[in-house]
Amino acid sequence: MHNKKIFNIALIVILSFIVIALSACAPNPFIPGASFGYYVTEDSQGKLEIQWSIDRRDSDFSGWITTDGYIDDYQTSSFEDDDNIEIEEDGRLVFDASLSPEDYSDGISIDLGDYSYIEMELKINDGYDLERVHLGRFLNNPENGIFRLEKGDILKASDIPFYKKPPVRGFLYKLKLDMTFTLIYIFILGVIVIEIIRITALSKRKKYKWILIPLYGALAAVMVAVFFLLRNLKF
Repeated sequence: MHNKKIFNIALIVILSFIVIALSACAPNPFIPGASFGYYVTEDSQGKLEIQWSIDRRDSDFSGWITTDGYIDDYQTSSFEDDDNIEIEEDGRLVFDASLSPEDYSDGISIDLGDYSYIEMELKINDGYDLERVHLGRFLNNPENGIFRLEKGDILKASDIPFYKKPPVRGFLYKLKLDMTFTLIYIFILGVIVIEIIRITALSKRKKYKWILIPLYGALAAVMVAVFFLLRNLKF
């Protein structure tokens, strides 16, 4: 009975760790003045929302958006007098808007019609910074400076490796973001699992301590493998 109670407590702890880990897959919010870069989403009415922000530094944001359908209308948010936006004769929407410590966030809401994809180019300070271009709920990054989105704000599955798809990408990205925490987390979880095995399955064996050596060796191997796997992942 005592061992069963310990097992149940340990199981609750492990499930709690799993819930915390899965919470890393949740989408990140756009916070004006704190988030850095572009955030491309689609609202409930199907409008394309492009927002950008800077962490209180002078920067220029420019680019264009086009589609195989048509751009019906657009609305700007927080544009200044020297910010420019227009729809050219070929139907392409072009913009150029700067941000400063006083003006730290801009945005465009675009009404699209009769389209199956959207193509765009988004630049920061007249160059590409693809890690600062966040697409969709799970903040995917495009592979190229000029990229295409399918209708519904979903990247083409064929263009994305499995580890870059939600929710896997969001989970792995969080793990890589703080490698120290990740390895400590794996170590603690591994120790809990090993102790459960020791208390429930090995306690009646006289030489069970020798069995713990390969178990902890396996835990160390898992930690090393996770470290090199995450370090070499490119998002």
